[in-house]
Amino acid sequence: MSTVPPPNHDPSGFGELQFQTAEPLPAAAAGPACVACKQPIVNTYYHAQGATVCELCAQRIQSGQQAPPPLSLARAVLYGAGAALAGCILYALVAILFKLEIGLIAILVGVMVGKAIRHASNGMGGRPQQILAVLLTYFAITTSYLVVFVYNQVSNPAAVQQRAAAKNGGAVATAPVEASKPPSFGVAVMMLLLIAAAAPFLALTQGVSALISLFIIFIGLQRAWKLTGRSEILVMGPYEVTPAQ
Repeated sequence: MSTVPPPNHDPSGFGELQFQTAEPLPAAAAGPACVACKQPIVNTYYHAQGATVCELCAQRIQSGQQAPPPLSLARAVLYGAGAALAGCILYALVAILFKLEIGLIAILVGVMVGKAIRHASNGMGGRPQQILAVLLTYFAITTSYLVVFVYNQVSNPAAVQQRAAAKNGGAVATAPVEASKPPSFGVAVMMLLLIAAAAPFLALTQGVSALISLFIIFIGLQRAWKLTGRSEILVMGPYEVTPAQ
């Protein structure tokens, strides 16, 4: 009996299906062949999006359209956060080293986060995974703005003082400033997250370039949403193979 190749990390098998090109059957094959595993079908077959698949591949497609188990969401958070952190670092490094804000990296970040969450969910997708992917992708991109801003402040303090002096009409404050109580760690984190979330919109004063950046961020979020969505393939059957006359 012919053996079917083991499934890859995507239980749906959708990545293996192609419906555009018809492939000829081997001369020895008396019946139809599965478009996914390319094995001849002896007894029972199914139709997936109009293409012929064997029973095992039909089960793989249907399992890929099921909701991921709830426990996998915790692992998806871990994997997705790791990918988001890597994307944030990559975005910031490019901006710092090359003095460029390459918006196309936002699309790469969306792909990284989406694939990481999909992998953590055993190749399955769903609405919680999509929302998680969009949030992590957005904050991975926007928090990189804060990293670049802090780096510029630390690496060029003279420019910061000059801007402060210009705002004060050229006068430098010499009077002692009363020390204020620093905010708690939780409050500071919330403030940073709010600033990061608003950063792309605060930059709209820069004109067309800010609008283009927002559009590219939207494309990155769209990629993350799509990669973590549930596949929708209509599977019909089973049908019996008609013996050759």
